[in-house]
Parts: sequence; C-alpha cells; structure tokens
Amino acid sequence: MHPHSLSSIDHIELYVFNAFQAANFYRIAFGFDVVAYAGPETGLKDKISYLLRQGSINLIISSSIKKDSSILKHVIDHDESIKDIAFKVNNASRIYEEVMKKGAKSLLEPTIIDDGKTRIMKATIATFGNTVHSFIERQNSSSYELPFYSFLNYSPNTQLVGLESVDHIAIAIDTGNIERWVNFYQETLGFVTSSSEDIYTGASGMKSVVVTDISKTIKFVLVEGVSGEKKSQIENFVSHHGCPGVQHLAFSSKNIINTAALLQKQGIKFLEIPESYYDGIPPTLKAMLQDKLDAIQRSSILVDLEENGYLMQMFTRPLQNRPTFFIEIIQRENSTGFGSNNIRALYEAVEKDQRRAKV
Repeated sequence: MHPHSLSSIDHIELYVFNAFQAANFYRIAFGFDVVAYAGPETGLKDKISYLLRQGSINLIISSSIKKDSSILKHVIDHDESIKDIAFKVNNASRIYEEVMKKGAKSLLEPTIIDDGKTRIMKATIATFGNTVHSFIERQNSSSYELPFYSFLNYSPNTQLVGLESVDHIAIAIDTGNIERWVNFYQETLGFVTSSSEDIYTGASGMKSVVVTDISKTIKFVLVEGVSGEKKSQIENFVSHHGCPGVQHLAFSSKNIINTAALLQKQGIKFLEIPESYYDGIPPTLKAMLQDKLDAIQRSSILVDLEENGYLMQMFTRPLQNRPTFFIEIIQRENSTGFGSNNIRALYEAVEKDQRRAKV
C-alpha cells in the first residue's frame, strides 16, 4: 500500500442506545458541537445519527430504529461502544483492492453514496472483534460533510473544554493475539511499529505495541492482557465488552489543567492516582512544571519525562454501564511517546478502579 493512502481519521462512529441523548451528553460534558443529523426524514433509512465536532475530531453517534437491527444487537452485546474507525482516503477503490489482496475481510465493497448534494465512495473491512474500518473518499467536497446529513441550527458550544484532535486510539486485544493484529496493521494497511512496552505488577500485566501510519498521523496502541494471580484489567475489558474492542480514545489538549477543571465541573469522573506517584516525579520534571504541580496532582494528571520534552495525561472512569470504554486527555510538550511510567500508572489505576467496582 502506498504510504500516504490513508490521509487521516475521517470520523469515529459509536453505536449507542439513544443517539439523541448520547449526542447531548458529549455536547454538554465534553464540549462537542452537534453539527448535523441524519435519519429517515433525511433519507438515512436504517439508523438515527448525529455528527459531532470539536477541533479536528469528528464523532458520529448512531442508534437503531429497528428492534432487529445489527446496531441494537451490537449495543446489547457490547454496551455503547465504538463500531467504526473510518479513514479519509484519496482512492477508496484502489485501497480496497490492495487490502483484499492482502487478506482483509470485506464487509462493504466500494459503494457510491450520493444524496444529490454530497457524494462519497465508501468501503468497509472487518478488524478486531466487531469493530470495522471504513475508507471514505469524498468526491465533491473537501469538508467533513456526509450524504443524508442535515445541518442543525444548534448554537455554538460555549463549554470550550479545549479538545483538539485524536491523539491515539487504544485497542484491547484478546490474550495471545497481539502479534496477529500488529501483523494485520503492518501487512494489510502499511503501518509501522513505533514502540512496545510490557508491564507486570506481580498479580497481572499487559503487553502493548504502538503502530502508526507512515506519517504518524494515525496511532493505535494495541494492548493484550497477561494473567498472573488474577486476570489483567485488559482481560476484564475483553470479558465485559464481549470481544476485543476500543478501550479508550485519547484527545489532545493544549491546556490539560483547564480541560480537567471544566470536565470535572461537568460531572466527569477521573481515575484516582495515588499520592506516592507524585512523590516519584523526577526533580528535572518538577523544575519544568514548577507552579503547575499542585493543580496536576489535584486533577489526577499523570506526567512523564521524555528525551525532548514531557507529556501529561488523565483518564476518565468508564463512561458506560460496564467497566469498558473511557476517554483520555493528553497534552504533549515536545513529546512523541507515551511515557513508560505513565503506562504503568494507568494500568495500575484501571486495575484499582476495577477492584473498587468489584469486576
């Protein structure tokens, strides 16, 4: 595959019980604008969907209008979760042909979708669990418009929490299969491995591998659980989700402290980080952060030093009924990695949260 075939993440689609309610949750709690609607009234026959936007992030929130639909079955089986990570491409037919030659499973052959105003070509392949990848080629528009979506007259969101882009997507893989999916992204979609990390706490652990497209615009963190005395939190995710799936979305922010304060005011709960973590921050990093340290600790923000800078991260508690999908906020200061200390701290924090929830 040509290294620049996948331009970026076009949109991420979540399947939910009630699209209207979920869209307004992400609008009120996370500051997204609800920009468009699609449903039977607009020509979309099989579902109700809302298009949400913040910065360069595009979310589609969809729910079923039929009791026997695959959307409703997905939500019943997996709870509300991500179904489609769609890529923006220049030539959907060519990419589809290439991935088919490399063994991908087709779910939708290249298909023109046209409502008379907006025209796209779309193709879809199967990936991990019940998650899919779609290839979106926009044939008469360079924007993020989609056929059968009608723009809404919502007032612009005043809750500006400062989310800018999709930094990365973390994918929980069933134990023993991480190498299979690393190979899939390398061989089928032309990704490369940028780093790997193994975490063991004594009781359990995980393996993680970061794969990216050649331009490093699209980053996937593949994680696999390792059991010890108990099941790992990754294995717990797969068990409660019902199969491999997206564990969390990471959104970038230029001011994570302000973002944290706003989200907490809007009722978002974050994973608790033990005080001992902050005692172990290296003096060099403490000198860089200076007067930010108190706010960082109050908001349970993880910080880690890298060769050319540092990064700050925080993680919501699961947003669904089951202990599965959550959101990460990340701020990078000349940082390109994920911070070894932070990876361990996140693993331990999720594990602790699952113990508290008795899962």
